[in-house]
Amino acid sequence: MKRVFHHPPEPSNGTKYWRSIGELKDTPEFRQWLEREFPEDAAELNGDEWSRRDFVKMMGASMALAGVGLTSCRRPELHLVPFTKNVEWTIPGKFLYYATAMPRRGGGIPLIATTVDGRPIKLDGNPLHPASGGGTDTFVQASILDLYDPTRSKRFVHKAKASTREEFEKFLGEFGKTILNDQGSGLAFLVEETNSPTRQRLRTELEKKFPGMRWCVYEPRLGEEANAAMQTAFGPNARVLPKLDRADVILALDSDFLDCGQGDLETTRGFTSRRRVSASKDSMNRLYVVEHRFTLTGAMADHRLRCAASQIPAFAAALATKIHAETNDSGLGSLLGNFQGASNTFDQQ
Repeated sequence: MKRVFHHPPEPSNGTKYWRSIGELKDTPEFRQWLEREFPEDAAELNGDEWSRRDFVKMMGASMALAGVGLTSCRRPELHLVPFTKNVEWTIPGKFLYYATAMPRRGGGIPLIATTVDGRPIKLDGNPLHPASGGGTDTFVQASILDLYDPTRSKRFVHKAKASTREEFEKFLGEFGKTILNDQGSGLAFLVEETNSPTRQRLRTELEKKFPGMRWCVYEPRLGEEANAAMQTAFGPNARVLPKLDRADVILALDSDFLDCGQGDLETTRGFTSRRRVSASKDSMNRLYVVEHRFTLTGAMADHRLRCAASQIPAFAAALATKIHAETNDSGLGSLLGNFQGASNTFDQQ
């Protein structure tokens, strides 16, 4: 039975409090809503011969009958078969750790993989490796879920039609014979950029077996300009590994080095280590960023200048000219001879 609370009348004078716009305006709809036990959208079955209590009893009886009908249903029988030969280092219920690495286009992240009965369940940074120091990023933590993704392909598909393992093995055998007879002509591999030595070894073996094959690397964010600049300055097969933990002032010219997609976790850790002050003698680094778009590195900058991408070389030349005028560095002066024209095209205002 509904219980109606009779509140004392509100005083005619003094402060009047209200809890909603409807109560303030005192509309008929609000008055009707107050008379109801539940809001208008509640499952109350208004206008029906069934009450809420009858509905609950009916649902309870239906679920009880469903339980009676499912008494003969049970889980499928699964037969547990022991190992004929026990796997080395595997103890049921015990964790087993492996030192591994996750390749990135800029290097790799050292990791410790935690496994249970042969199944990896967690990835952590390797605390014994200076490149990670026990840290990871979001891509590493998300990669473990790929192994247990319910949307992963569970069947063979050939030309958008379902196939079987037997048909795939038959096609692979026939295709392998054809490619082998043609010395790999017509065979191409499309891969992404990585520094994995295992994949490089596989490529070498494939090239020996299929001399006519093609190995194509596609990486939309490879940064060919940066690689060309490094090879020009330091020679072929050179790679810059900045020690940002030792830098007091950092200048990023259209370079988002804090982007986690770069895969260089050591650079990020080195930069952030100088952003924390634990004692009065500690000093923070200072980051200057010149870029044409807003990036994560720009968000962390102490001083940020928005500049068109076409003006970045001119800005670099103008800055180098100003530094040379203050320091009179001979090496910088010889380098500036090739960029005098570019420095004059930048508007320093």
